[in-house]
Order: sequence, then C-alpha cells, then structure tokens
Amino acid sequence: MTSSASLVERLIGIVTFKASVYREVAHDANALQPAAIIVLVVTLLIGVVNGLLNSALGIVGAILLAVFGALIGWPLGSWLTAFVASKFFQGQTNATEMLRILGHAYVLQIPGVIPMVGGLIAFVLSIIATVVAIREAASLDTQKAVLTAIIANVIIFVISLILGGIIAGITVAGTIVGG
Repeated sequence: MTSSASLVERLIGIVTFKASVYREVAHDANALQPAAIIVLVVTLLIGVVNGLLNSALGIVGAILLAVFGALIGWPLGSWLTAFVASKFFQGQTNATEMLRILGHAYVLQIPGVIPMVGGLIAFVLSIIATVVAIREAASLDTQKAVLTAIIANVIIFVISLILGGIIAGITVAGTIVGG
C-alpha cells in the first residue's frame, strides 16, 4: 500500500499535472485503494458543502446524491474511457488502470465546493487531468487522449439523458397514478 508521504507526493504530482506521476499511479497495482479513499473523501466533502448551501436537499440528501453519483460515475467513466482508448485508438490500458488514475485525479474536484466559480475551476482542472491521465495510462498522444475523453464523455452524457428520462417518466407516472 502507498505510504501517506508518497500519497501526498502523488497528489501534489496529480494537481501539478506531472505526467510521470500519472503514469506511475496508473500502473501501480496498490493504488486502487487510495484512489477509492480519495473519491470517497472528496465526494463526502462536496456532499456536505452542497448540503449546507442547498437547503432543498439538506446535508444527508446532498451526501447521498454525491455518493450515488460517484459510485456509478467513477467506475462507469473509468471502464468507458479504457474501452474507448483501447478499442478506438489502440491505447494500452484497462479499466483498473483508469480507476486508479481517475480516482487520484478526483482530488481536482475539491475546488467545486467554492461558491460561484468553484464548479468552473474544478471542471477545467478535471479536463486537463483527464487528458493527462488518458495519455499516460494508455500511452496515447495528446490528440488521441483528447478524442478519447470527448467520446467517453459524450457517451456518458447520452446515458445520463436516457436514465434521467426514464427516472422522470417513472416519477411522472407515479404522480399520475398516485393522484
């Protein structure tokens, strides 16, 4: 397992976009547990802050929503990214490598807790980190890494729209039937 000092060093490398650190994390079989902890801690932080700022959801609702999203989004996004990289661009990666590196890169979601501009900052940093992660984990050039990220995210967006439509339809149907 990664020591806390090396985990801190790795996180510094992740937030400073050091390609060698991204490559090291992607290929370190022991980096999955720290990746999961990073995703969980960041997700809980975001959930608590969103719960405090959004009275409609409350803290518990915001935490549950954030955790639910992370539990689905992180593995699905990792698998899909690895699939697109390897099948479309002959990248040398797999879902486990993507889970490790994208989990570590999840630390860049922390600025999202800053009201007003935080979401934009986290979004931009995450785009950069995702491209570096794909490039280093899959041994692709930057152009193919960008295309991989775009294709994977468009697919995720379409899946989200479909699932959102299904959930909305069930909710509307339930409301109509329930009176």
